[in-house]
Amino acid sequence: MKIAMVFPDPKSEKGISAYSLNLIENINKQGIEMKSITFMQGKPLTFLKKLSSLLKYDIIHIQHEYNLLGWYGIPYFLFLPFLGKAKKKKLIVTMHTVLSQNEKFLGGKLKTLLRKILYKTQNRCIDISSAKIIVHSEAFKKILVNEYHISDKKVIVLPHAIIEDIQITDKNKAKEELNLSGNVYLLIGTLGPSHGHDIILRQADKIGKTILVATNPTVVNYRNESQIKESLILNQDIVKKNNFEKFVRFDLGEIDYKKWWKYFSAADLILLPYRGGIGSGIFADAMATKKPVIANNIPYFKEIAKNYNCIKIAETEEDFPKQINEAMKPLQYKKMIQGCEKFLKENGLTPMSKKYKKIYQSLN
Repeated sequence: MKIAMVFPDPKSEKGISAYSLNLIENINKQGIEMKSITFMQGKPLTFLKKLSSLLKYDIIHIQHEYNLLGWYGIPYFLFLPFLGKAKKKKLIVTMHTVLSQNEKFLGGKLKTLLRKILYKTQNRCIDISSAKIIVHSEAFKKILVNEYHISDKKVIVLPHAIIEDIQITDKNKAKEELNLSGNVYLLIGTLGPSHGHDIILRQADKIGKTILVATNPTVVNYRNESQIKESLILNQDIVKKNNFEKFVRFDLGEIDYKKWWKYFSAADLILLPYRGGIGSGIFADAMATKKPVIANNIPYFKEIAKNYNCIKIAETEEDFPKQINEAMKPLQYKKMIQGCEKFLKENGLTPMSKKYKKIYQSLN
């Protein structure tokens, strides 16, 4: 049984690539030999060059995100049927995001219509070509089954595997090294419109210091650079116009691996005010560092909140200050950390890798 995982090269993308590398390492520890096949994000011809290599494998596990491959994802319409049907390879596709046909998209009616057609066609292609589809939440599975009419048996829900044994810096020491003091509420990662930073910053005076925005404005793992720049300007303007500089700090620039985890170490809470039907690798890293989360009222987070006390949900955008205040109460904060520990124990890379092993063996 020869297995390969396909994902973007770390030089071109930071989120899914890091996740894939960690997952492969831990799957190999389970006695399953898995190889890496990478492509450059947004450049499908780099994937085309790897097709001959992929034909050597029996099972091909593809990490998928809309437009990750480039050209609006259209190359998937050719590559997946070629591998899954023409060459009869057993394909597993992990869909990191599943967008509903009811999603509210930015742009005009024509652009929205075209996007919905594109997602519907691409999801149909994935269904026809793959043996199994993996998603990180029941909410995503419901969308695939109910809206895109994919078989319930084909879709497997496996939570985002959490990195284990992260070396966390003492909170007070991390704050000192980052020149921070008092409570720290962290907004970290891509600064796009769907990530909702503005929801928090408009209420900065009700939340208090320090709301720390740590982001790389030239980040490589977002497919629309103009949206990043526009979002940064929007959020900086909110702070400036409302004289919220005493509550908010922007740390802009490249965040290396060591500094990434130092930000989490310094934080008291991780804020995830995401909009729409998306998942979150940031949530996974919060669990890796056992940091409680305050999140927006979207299906991905609501599902987690039903089963784990590691996250509080802001029912409305205006509810964030209240939920943050509640979470910081000592007894509640202690319970949330225990919830993080439970989530990590049940969904760490080791237990999740064992589940992946069973999936691969079932296709052998």
